[in-house]
Amino acid sequence: MSRLCRARADHDRGANLVEMAVVMVLLFIILAGVIDIGGMYVSYVAITNAAREGARYASHFPHMEAEIKQATIQEAAGSGVVIAPDNVTVVGLFALPGQPIQVRVEYPFETIMGGVTGIGTITLRTANEMIVFGADT
Repeated sequence: MSRLCRARADHDRGANLVEMAVVMVLLFIILAGVIDIGGMYVSYVAITNAAREGARYASHFPHMEAEIKQATIQEAAGSGVVIAPDNVTVVGLFALPGQPIQVRVEYPFETIMGGVTGIGTITLRTANEMIVFGADT
């Protein structure tokens, strides 16, 4: 009788190990997904703030495209997000006072789960618009 109990205990120990391995894989996949979603949120907030800063700068200097892009890039860099100048678009250059000017930002977010899900890069997009209230020199 004790041999039978001992054999079942050894079998249960192996089954527990297999169950734990399967559950751990699933937990790691869920954890990586949560990290990806959190990273996307942080990056989206950073590029939204960068677009707002670019639009604020553009409301004072609507004719200075390079400087508007630089203000946008510097704001994002302060949050640890690197934006290429090609990913910043200024709509409404040379707007007159009272007209809107818009700064659009695109950011390619690299996911951790890209190899598992097949979605390696997600493009985050945001825009901010302000009214030009006077062209400073």
